[in-house]
Amino acid sequence: MTSSDATSSGLRARRAYTDEPNPTRAISVLAEALQADHASAVLLFCSGQYDLARLGRAIDQGIKAPVAACTSAGQIGAGGFERGGITGVSLSSTDLSMRPYLLSPLSLCRSQSVGLASEQARRAATNPGMRSFGILLVDGLSRGEEYVASALYEALGNVPVVGGSAAPSPNGPEPAVYHGGQFWQGAAVLALFETRSLAFEVFSAQHFVPSENKLVITLADPDRRLVYELNGQPAAQAYASALGLETAQLGPRQFACRPLLLEMGEQLLPRGIWAHQPDGSLTMACSVEEGLVVSIANSTNPLVALERSLAEVGRRVAEPAALVVFDCLLRRIELEARGLAAEVGQLLAARGALGFSSYGEQLGPLHVNHTLTGLALGAPAAGAVP
Repeated sequence: MTSSDATSSGLRARRAYTDEPNPTRAISVLAEALQADHASAVLLFCSGQYDLARLGRAIDQGIKAPVAACTSAGQIGAGGFERGGITGVSLSSTDLSMRPYLLSPLSLCRSQSVGLASEQARRAATNPGMRSFGILLVDGLSRGEEYVASALYEALGNVPVVGGSAAPSPNGPEPAVYHGGQFWQGAAVLALFETRSLAFEVFSAQHFVPSENKLVITLADPDRRLVYELNGQPAAQAYASALGLETAQLGPRQFACRPLLLEMGEQLLPRGIWAHQPDGSLTMACSVEEGLVVSIANSTNPLVALERSLAEVGRRVAEPAALVVFDCLLRRIELEARGLAAEVGQLLAARGALGFSSYGEQLGPLHVNHTLTGLALGAPAAGAVP
């Protein structure tokens, strides 16, 4: 059991981690460390090692504060990158409230309940004198992140939303999000926060730049996130050839270190690859469409890119009491392959970051890959408007 806390502008953030295998005892330990009964909100990121039915009941019975939670492929906390157990943070302030909204089902990515919850959240986010932001947790195997993110953006307008896709643990159950005493598959949870004076900032860090090697997506199934052809050739073959490899040499390391990169104006959006299939197609981590021009990404220094993003955040939020982050699992695989996971984990731990390894990240209306997205919350920096 490890724990720590930080305070800024009347906001207190308590962080805790436990690897206790019994779900009831694990939540009991966390609730005490987080002083959860007196919190404005609690976030929990849970390994799939737990029986999720028992864990859901334990959360419902053991924590009285509003809770948003999901499964993960690993956590980020005081020890940097963690595996197993549960990482949590409680946020306590008289100037902060949170209400979780369940968006379910996400099947076919077209659900009346998603629109209804979005509308409820929109009404809550327009309270006079209040400023809102959201944390969005989505089942990472639902393939519904793009629709949910864009629907919420349409409903909420200028309300910043950031989040991550719930992931399964190795040999664990399917990913799921928590709401109302149980874990839900094929669903999402929007945790909508309101404050009058606390400063908050959503941000994103990625460290890829385009290469000269351009590819055109000539055949794809966006709903299934499959790319069949690049430059008129079988996608896996064209991708491998661009790397100077044979198709049989492709694997997690190549996909993690050399994603595809889409340029949208000044934005550089990595598009992650999960696997190549026997028919020569590539399974993507997000939706892509025919006709898009992408490049094979070149990697720069992830430490430098992350420090730059955190410095930008510091111009708006001075020494955040809470830094909640969502880090792509593909990015973690790349960091481990390059021997940089310990350094990046230490940097995040030193900044008090807490979060999880995700199957993709949400940033406003976008579902993105290979990024670290996050939320900083605390006192406004000197000269910044809350």
